[in-house]
Amino acid sequence: MADWPAIDAWLKELYAPDLPPLVERTAEAQQRLGQLYALDRPAREAHAVVKHVQSEAAREYAALGDLVAGILRTAGVSLAGLPAATARALAELAEAGDRMGLADLRPESFERAVAAETMAGFRREAEVEAARAQAERTQRRIRESQARQARLRRLLDERARAAPIEEQKAREWVRNAGIIAQKSDEYARRLAELEAANGALRVAARGLEYAQIRDLDAAVEALDAAVRERQSIYDGYAALPPDLSLACLKLEEAKQNRDRLRRQCEAAADAAFGGSG
Repeated sequence: MADWPAIDAWLKELYAPDLPPLVERTAEAQQRLGQLYALDRPAREAHAVVKHVQSEAAREYAALGDLVAGILRTAGVSLAGLPAATARALAELAEAGDRMGLADLRPESFERAVAAETMAGFRREAEVEAARAQAERTQRRIRESQARQARLRRLLDERARAAPIEEQKAREWVRNAGIIAQKSDEYARRLAELEAANGALRVAARGLEYAQIRDLDAAVEALDAAVRERQSIYDGYAALPPDLSLACLKLEEAKQNRDRLRRQCEAAADAAFGGSG
């Protein structure tokens, strides 16, 4: 396959004196232009050989024509006396030369005109191929853009359908956070009562205090499980809109209250039974 410098030089020579068109430097374009280059090079070499042969033949034909004309003039024969078929052939040849813009009707002139038309055909074929490739790329980009738009529409539709469900869950979280806060207050009150009773009771009442603290600890464990469950639900909806921040804050507050109650229970147990060991 021809390299780009060879193709560039060939295009400059082909389009001279004008500038060659801009060509996208892709492997596909290089392959197609390389094929045209490979076809054009032997054609140009053959054209040079044919041109030389025809030039020699033209000189021979001209000499022969001069000889024949001289003979005809000597014999007194007029060109008007040519046969009808010969006259018609000469007229058609002159008409073809006029349509092709030839300055004369020599064979090499016809050969150059045919070669020029062939090269023009190659140029038109290359331009059509480049336009076809550009059209295919444009159609591919249009299809990709349409696919992206369809995906975006599906996402927007799914978001619109999920919005009411998310709002309902947010309201449930706010309500559950209030319930948890109430339970926390109740446990705090019970703990305060236990701490007050701990100062008045002695060793004889420690068994009862232990049972109460154990019940309180079980209640705190239940609260801890409830908070963990709601926290896992909250983590699954962490990407919801900002208007749900209140639910997140109340859940976090309930979690902190739970930890504080646990620490107070442990301190109360140590205070009540730590000295008996």
